[in-house]
Order: sequence, then structure tokens, then C-alpha cells
Amino acid sequence: MPIRQYVCVLGTTIPWYGICVGIALLAIGIWMIHNFRLFKMNGDEQNAILFRFPFMVLFGVVVAFALDALFTGDWKTWLGPMEGRRIGFTFTGWLFGVIVFLLVFGGRSPFGRRFLLNMFLPIFALAQAVGRAGCFLSGCCYGIPCDCGVRYPAGSLPYSIVGSIPLMPIQLYEACALALLFLVSIRFAFRVRAAVYLFGVGVIRFMAEFFRYDHRGDFFGWSALSPQQCMSVLFAAMGVGIFLVELLRPEPCYANRGMT
Repeated sequence: MPIRQYVCVLGTTIPWYGICVGIALLAIGIWMIHNFRLFKMNGDEQNAILFRFPFMVLFGVVVAFALDALFTGDWKTWLGPMEGRRIGFTFTGWLFGVIVFLLVFGGRSPFGRRFLLNMFLPIFALAQAVGRAGCFLSGCCYGIPCDCGVRYPAGSLPYSIVGSIPLMPIQLYEACALALLFLVSIRFAFRVRAAVYLFGVGVIRFMAEFFRYDHRGDFFGWSALSPQQCMSVLFAAMGVGIFLVELLRPEPCYANRGMT
């Protein structure tokens, strides 16, 4: 029986994961427009960001696929028969790729790395929260067995692994924590929002990994922590480092637009 990643309602298949990814990208787009108006960006400045936005997303996707294949060993299946090939995607890999892109692009833009990180990173918390809801509905990223869990139907990914055993809906718990992180991060001064996000997303993902039951891979042969937990430690450390550096720097005015 083929594994499906959609929800069937009254005989109609609804690809909720794809829908949630679309909603997440829409949220990021709306957030960009909000910041365009907030910082009174002219047409050239807006185009500079809009032109590079697809490349930022795609670069993150490439890094996400590459890191997942590296950590899980799926790359070994790519040269084999088509029916045995496996490919996966991790948000931590995508976030890492996006941060690298923003650091490189930010150094070559009139905005600077600090501005772009503080503008983009907080909305990723809300976008990921929507994506996690899609994970729950499609049956990926499932949690550990528990008494008060969710039973996935035949044909779903969890059912193919553990059958009808109830599983913790860790995706929904993580989604709630990420939505709260978004609300918290935008309450801070603009200059430290990236730091708050990175620390928060690192802690949330590190804790959530203990309750995941799907295959997590290993970090170059080290399995005490999952690869995502190792990257989460990196994100949290980056957040603390950026926060401390920002406290020692003069407050930026971002082209004299009055935002700090």
C-alpha cells in the first residue's frame, strides 16, 4: 500500500501539508510588505529584497535536503533503484541555509546583515508553526507513543512504522510554542528580534526532539543528540551571542528611519 501524505475528507483528498507551506510563504510575504511600509522603503529597495527572496528560499531548501541526506544517510539510496530512493527535508537545515544566505546577501546590500536578520527571522516562527500543523495533518514528524495520543490511519507514514499505536501530537505542541515565540519576539526592540528568535527556536526544537519518534539520523556518527538538537544548540548560542553584541553596539537607526 503506498504511503499517502494527505487527508481524505468525504472521499476528497486534501494535501494539507502543501496548503500549510503555501500559507506559511504567504505569511512571510505579508510580513515583508508590512516592513516595507514600516521602514518607508522606496521601489528600488523593495525590489532588491523581492528579487532575492526566491533565491533565499531555494538556497535554504537545497541546504535542507543536503543536510538531511547527510545526517540520515539517504544519499546512499540516490544511486540505487528509483523505488528505493529516499529524500527528506529538515527545517533546521533550511533555517541554516537561509541564515547563511542573509549573512552573505546582507553584506552586499544597502540594508546590512543586522537589518535583514531582524526583519526576516521572527516571521519564520509563525511560518514554521503553520508548517508544523501541516506535518501533523500529513503524518510526518510524529511523536512518541503515549496513552492520550493520535492514531493515524492505514496508508499514512506513522501507520507504516508503528501501526495504530497512539502517538503524541508533538507537531501541534511545537506549533503552539513557535506561535508564542513569534508574539514574544516582536515585543522586543527591533535590533534584538533575531537574537530572541534564534535562542527561542533553538530551545523549542531541542526539547521537541526528545518526543519525536521518527528516524532522526546521527551527527557524523554521534548519536547522543540528534542532528537537529546539535543545530539547535548552535542556533541558541548564536542568539545569545547576537544579543550580547547588540547590547555593546550603538543603537542602529537603519537609514535614519527611526527604528531601533
